[in-house]
Amino acid sequence: MKARKMFAALGVVLLTGIVLAGCRSEEQGRITQYQPGVYLGKPDQALNAEQVRTLRHRALMQSGTIKPTGGGGGVKSRRDVRKPGASAIDYGKLNHRGRNQKGS
Repeated sequence: MKARKMFAALGVVLLTGIVLAGCRSEEQGRITQYQPGVYLGKPDQALNAEQVRTLRHRALMQSGTIKPTGGGGGVKSRRDVRKPGASAIDYGKLNHRGRNQKGS
């Protein structure tokens, strides 16, 4: 009987240790009750001018161009420049492709 009580006490101690180990410090004080439409977290810190400049530069480098207008690519030659209002779509090829896809 004494061994059984000792085993039960050891089990309670181990279970208590496991439960307390699950309460990590980063989980303490976290929000557990949410309110729809209300941000309950810590407010964001404002970025200084140097941080904003660095982030803009990184974004420009990732966009594939270093021009401040953004985008990528560009005009490769003079013949790629189209007149205003000119369509780049070849409707004859488009209609032919549509007929082929319909099977008629």
